[in-house]
Amino acid sequence: MPHKKHMPEWILASASPRRKEILDRLGMSFRIDPSHIKEPDCRPDEAPSSYVVRIARMKARETAKGYNAGIIIGADTVVVSGNDLLGKPASREDARTMLSRLGGRWHEVLSGLCIFDCDKGLSRAGYSRSRVHFRRLASSDIEWYLDRGEYIDKAGAYAVQGYASLFIDSIEGCYFNIVGFPIALFEKLCRKMGIRLLDHLKMNLKIVAG
Repeated sequence: MPHKKHMPEWILASASPRRKEILDRLGMSFRIDPSHIKEPDCRPDEAPSSYVVRIARMKARETAKGYNAGIIIGADTVVVSGNDLLGKPASREDARTMLSRLGGRWHEVLSGLCIFDCDKGLSRAGYSRSRVHFRRLASSDIEWYLDRGEYIDKAGAYAVQGYASLFIDSIEGCYFNIVGFPIALFEKLCRKMGIRLLDHLKMNLKIVAG
């Protein structure tokens, strides 16, 4: 009988319920151990893509300090409107300003991912970019959305999978990237690390006959 290879433990360095849900739906077995770094500001002349990758690396490496083995997943997501990064709103007023800016315009969502192998000390990182267009938003639309509290702890003050879907009329690129965890990029980085992700997924989906 062939020897069964040891499956490394996966550690998600994020407390995001959206990222947890995506990995759960994939059938991943993992633990959550969020990093607690203070995210620095974007450096002068630093591209948003470079920024999200840098933060994802920082998160992965910070969590990796507590492990001798296992694979850490670090992630970071930002919304880019014009030349400005829109992170998580600090207040309702901050969220109102962000949503007013996004209404009737295209913006970009970038997510950086980093996979760090604690045993080998190796890592791979990259980013995914998507474009989102909001219909024009009346002030009453924005206040309705703010009343639901969905903007809290969301980059750009909205959740594409929630009530904000009522405002979005077009998406270009990876939907899961907008949620906060680009699956295609994750699988690509795993392959670069020599990991066949398909071997790490549990069969947890039921097929329903039509």
